Amino acid sequence: MLIDKKLQILAAAPDLLEDLLAQIPSELMKERRIPGKWSIHEHAVHLEEAQKMIIERFRRFQNETNPIFTPYLPGDTVPDDYLGDLDLTQSMVDFRKHRQEMIDLLSTFTEAQWTNEGSHPEYRNISALLWVRHVMMHDHFHMYRIEELWLTTPEYLRKA
Repeated sequence: MLIDKKLQILAAAPDLLEDLLAQIPSELMKERRIPGKWSIHEHAVHLEEAQKMIIERFRRFQNETNPIFTPYLPGDTVPDDYLGDLDLTQSMVDFRKHRQEMIDLLSTFTEAQWTNEGSHPEYRNISALLWVRHVMMHDHFHMYRIEELWLTTPEYLRKA
């Protein structure tokens, strides 16, 4: 199932994120380099904000048979400047703590809990096992965006 490797990757995310952020000049952190798109700061704190919802979904996979989920749409449920106003340092402390909480929770899952399938209007199918991979990809998507916003010169920064 490769679950142990996936959990190791998920457990490493706070270190990878902090290492990445430490290299970025502070003046770039809150700059929205692409109009209407998130800044580096917003991508980073979003990972912690989403982490709370992610843990709750795993708890539901653990405790409910065939849980039904509603979409998490951060752009639709909070003001545009919400993420920019969050404290980055505290968010990174909380991300590390909540990520470990998630790893500890997942370390107790049984085969039946891993394969418990839920329903979500955004996705064709969803189970705890699929959700682990989805969270891993979500982490790396946002870390890629952070690196892209940091490294890409203005003339090559595409509207992505």
